[in-house]
Amino acid sequence: MCADTNTDPDAWSSRQRAARKSLASRTGRFMIAPTQPEVGEQALEDRLTDVGAIEIVRMIAARGTFYPPVAVVRMSSEEAAALQRSAGPALLVEPDEALVTAAVAGAAPSAYAPSGANVIGGGFAATIEVLGDGDRPLDGAEVQLIGQRWSAQGITGADGKAALTLYGELPQNVAELIVRPRGGYWGLWQRGPELAADAVNALALQPLAAANEPAWGALAMQIDRLPVEYRGRGAKIALIDTGVATTHPQLRRIDRGVEIGGADGRIWSKDPAGHGTPSAGIIAAAVDGTAGIRGLAPEAELHVCSLPRDARCSDLAEAIDYCIGAGIDVASVGFGCAHGSAIVEQRIAAAKQRSGLAIVAAAGSGGGLVQFPACSPQVLAVGAIGGLGTFPADSPQAAHAATAAAVSGGLFVPAFSCGGLDLDLCAPGVAVVACRSPDGYAVCDGTSIAAAHVAALAALVLAHHADFRRDFAVRNGMRAVRVFQILKETAQPIGQPWQTGAGLPDAARALGRPSQVRSMFVPSQVGLAEMRNAIRTAGLAQAGVDDVAFAQLPRGTATVTRFPLNPSPLTATQGEEGEATIKDLKAAMRVAGLSAAG
Repeated sequence: MCADTNTDPDAWSSRQRAARKSLASRTGRFMIAPTQPEVGEQALEDRLTDVGAIEIVRMIAARGTFYPPVAVVRMSSEEAAALQRSAGPALLVEPDEALVTAAVAGAAPSAYAPSGANVIGGGFAATIEVLGDGDRPLDGAEVQLIGQRWSAQGITGADGKAALTLYGELPQNVAELIVRPRGGYWGLWQRGPELAADAVNALALQPLAAANEPAWGALAMQIDRLPVEYRGRGAKIALIDTGVATTHPQLRRIDRGVEIGGADGRIWSKDPAGHGTPSAGIIAAAVDGTAGIRGLAPEAELHVCSLPRDARCSDLAEAIDYCIGAGIDVASVGFGCAHGSAIVEQRIAAAKQRSGLAIVAAAGSGGGLVQFPACSPQVLAVGAIGGLGTFPADSPQAAHAATAAAVSGGLFVPAFSCGGLDLDLCAPGVAVVACRSPDGYAVCDGTSIAAAHVAALAALVLAHHADFRRDFAVRNGMRAVRVFQILKETAQPIGQPWQTGAGLPDAARALGRPSQVRSMFVPSQVGLAEMRNAIRTAGLAQAGVDDVAFAQLPRGTATVTRFPLNPSPLTATQGEEGEATIKDLKAAMRVAGLSAAG
């Protein structure tokens, strides 16, 4: 019986209005920044204190006139909108949006469309036992059963077993079985598995082979064709991610880092989330003997910017501040969000123009459009590709291949990789064997893995390309633009631009070495209208923001000024701020065969 017997429509309407008001008044996280350069932290804090009803969580300090202070606060959406209206153009107020990692979460996508038929039955229960070498039980493995309508998942215990119940399904309705071990083994993917109900179903996994040769990603990007001394010495890379497990034998040399946010007391040299360690291994894993993997830029100086578990855009802004202070050359960002931040965008642009910081960011691993910050014109956005024959036919990576868009040369674009007009490049991001936290190795998928490949190559270009000891040695915006140009214009096209950007980076061509020209797909001329239409057809239209109308961000591929890839020696006159003069830029355009706009 209903406890509320009041049928007065006015009273009911009043309660509805009260409920809506309560929901609207819930506090959220926002960022506030002044738009006038003379406003410092104390002045901003004093102004917000005078407003009242605002809880200041922390202040991100100003860094010169180009990096204003940022207040991270808690308040309601109504209060945020009121503050923006009252402050006008003097303050920029926006939601402090949550960031998500760009790894593939959970099981691989289903390789078929589930049936809509009704399922009769109370439920199907089974125990899955996951075994390794010598029938050793594997604990911590993720196990998932997918039926026609429902799915069930669990984690194996110390005995290697996980008991699962697939409600409303029959044994013959189980369409897929997916197993993802913690590490050391390939996962398992079975379509139409034959499972015994109310019994133990034992499954043996295939161990990973010892990595005594370059990984498939390094071969695909032709990094193996570089001289052995090209190891990134002198370049500084920042990994903006969940931390790095420096307990791993191949990552013990990493000794620089910072904890961003720091609310949960973690330190940068640990990685309980397990997301940053694989990317760190791809970039900087030390080569000790023949065991393990090979870092692509093992002598580069890697800095770890560890974001908290509940990372937000304000944490990204703070990480960029660290990069500026530490003199970082390349930042690899493994996080993203849908709508982004105008405040962070301003900081990214200033860091690129004033400090020469080149940011390489994962496009996102949830499908759809490229996420922020990768979608920024100031950032190089990287999507993921996979390679046929680089994984067992019964692995979860085979499921990615089954639902992927084939491109060329045995490569494919997995469905999880975000795409669109903002994509710049693609790189290996499926079936990549990488370092695992706290030790060992695991098979990893995701655009964060792809971004790590490109960030490492960018460091090699900065360390070993003659241009960066000559015409682009000064740390300014043209230096970062030059890195982007080299990576994009030497890439091998392998598919349509909205799926693969300019293509797969070619390390040999980027560094002026002999390159193996593969039989790749060169896309026909596609106009902007056709590209936009294809995105709409694919259901990749950008979702709007239903809340307060905050500042809209520019989107687009990384801004690149065309210089000749092998320029004649130029003696550029630098201004006091290290910026090239208009005369120098016009001269560079003439050398490149371009005419300066009138």
